[in-house]
Amino acid sequence: MSLAGPRLDRPSAIGDEGRPRAVSLWIATLVIVAITVAIGIAIGEPTLVTLPATIAGLAVAGIALLERTGFTHLFVGHTLIVTFGSVFALLVVVAPVLGGPGIALAGFTIALFGIAMAWADVGGDGTKRAVASCFVTYATVLCSSVFLVVLAAFGVLGWAAILVVTEASSVAGSVVGFALVAIGAGCSALIALWLLPIRQLTPRSRRDRIEGLLSTARWRIGIGTIATFGVLLAVAIASVFDLVDPGIGGFPVLESILIGLSAPVVVWPLVAASLLAVFASVVTVMLRLLTRRFGTNAIRWSSAVVVGVSLVAFVVGMAIIAFIGVVYLNLFGTAMAANAASIVVAILAFGPPAFLIVIGLLLVGVLIRIVPDRAGGPALAGLGLVVAAIGFGSISPILVFVCLAGAAVVWDVSTFGLGLTAELGHLPDTRRTELFHGVLSVGVGIVAVVAATALELVRTDVFGGVVAMGAVVTIGFGALILLLPLRG
Repeated sequence: MSLAGPRLDRPSAIGDEGRPRAVSLWIATLVIVAITVAIGIAIGEPTLVTLPATIAGLAVAGIALLERTGFTHLFVGHTLIVTFGSVFALLVVVAPVLGGPGIALAGFTIALFGIAMAWADVGGDGTKRAVASCFVTYATVLCSSVFLVVLAAFGVLGWAAILVVTEASSVAGSVVGFALVAIGAGCSALIALWLLPIRQLTPRSRRDRIEGLLSTARWRIGIGTIATFGVLLAVAIASVFDLVDPGIGGFPVLESILIGLSAPVVVWPLVAASLLAVFASVVTVMLRLLTRRFGTNAIRWSSAVVVGVSLVAFVVGMAIIAFIGVVYLNLFGTAMAANAASIVVAILAFGPPAFLIVIGLLLVGVLIRIVPDRAGGPALAGLGLVVAAIGFGSISPILVFVCLAGAAVVWDVSTFGLGLTAELGHLPDTRRTELFHGVLSVGVGIVAVVAATALELVRTDVFGGVVAMGAVVTIGFGALILLLPLRG
């Protein structure tokens, strides 16, 4: 997938409407980047375009990859949406809190996101897939986190229980503890033999024999588990009447053997085997659920679930590494690790909901026809520059004029490229026409900015004592001038 190459706009038949023509898109892109870089230099941030361009580009790449059908492409697409898409949404939502500069930064990010959407030809269907993808992945992250917390709680309780068993010093306690561990191991083995595809993975010539062995194993393990449960009840009842330890006390060898049943060398292998059987059973069930139906939708949703689980596993792994690095290796300070952890948790916890809100609003705009589906990317790019102009409203009228003119030029050249595609298709060579129109539109935009700037200078230098209403009128008149490049 190429987001910058000129071949995404070359489908087939005359009249196909995809993204705008490549030359028109290049002009619109250069206008947005040039305005962002120029304003960044003007306000002392020459690398202003780097961060929002990277975030927006990778977020749109994730949305575009959801159109593919391969598991790898979908996995990368879901990952980019939940990570860089979340960062994009948080930047758009949180940056305006910082005031005018924050609003401008959010506007430039939206503009770059929109022009990237135009390059990738992402429309209403792409935003629907992105919303569904983000929802499924985020739900998986939440469910995996809850499951991990519950599992950790049971792990702590189980660890404490095993320690109590291994530290038993009486015959009754040792036998009861061993019986509980043995019953758990037996139940785990029965579940594993029932769920694991042992017969299916065996060659056909040996399946009948394996099936007989499995049946015998299940029967024997079941009887052994029931018998162990009976021994557990008998010992427990006898312990109530204090009959076990006094009765076994006269047989030192038997007493030593029974107390040895709760030794760590006996208990921990059984616990390990039980955990391994449960883990294999859970993996088998998940694989069956994810591969029950083969097809594009099954691969799409299974990749989203895998991404959610992988993100939780990645965060847990990083937390363990950070803990080891802070406590044992002293590689970095506690404050640094806490800040990094808080950033990651904030992105995964609040980023996907913010992405759902931002892209959901865009999708609602497309559905109610406020945002044109065919020109959604260019419209979003122009809207972003308008938002940036609002952010600079209290800082510099000249920056407002530049952003408004850029919005008009971006919309004009993009819709012109779309119109050529709709009328002529993708086969005719229209570079010269696009270049002529693009140069003319940019020239008119520059003239409009110069005229509006001149009006502002006249207002401030000649009519400096005029009340603030005069400034509003001047800026409004300048904005009207900036709409000259806009074609109907």
